[in-house]
Amino acid sequence: MCVACRRRRPKRELLRVVLTPEGPVIDPSGKKPGRGAYVCPDQPECWAEKRLRRFAGAGAAALAQALNALLAPAPENP
Repeated sequence: MCVACRRRRPKRELLRVVLTPEGPVIDPSGKKPGRGAYVCPDQPECWAEKRLRRFAGAGAAALAQALNALLAPAPENP
């Protein structure tokens, strides 16, 4: 289940995020130790800081920036 939108999806369709002492880390392998949660990689509204606070607390801003940098499509130049 996505921690942001609460939608149930197969595990392979979600992206795992792990909280570490250094801050939130994106875990594409799904095997890193620590408290983890899943977000929808194809839904930009799930990467919003406000929606990630439930999981990441004060680290939600850093997590939202990391998800946007990793998952947001690059702008096309004409």
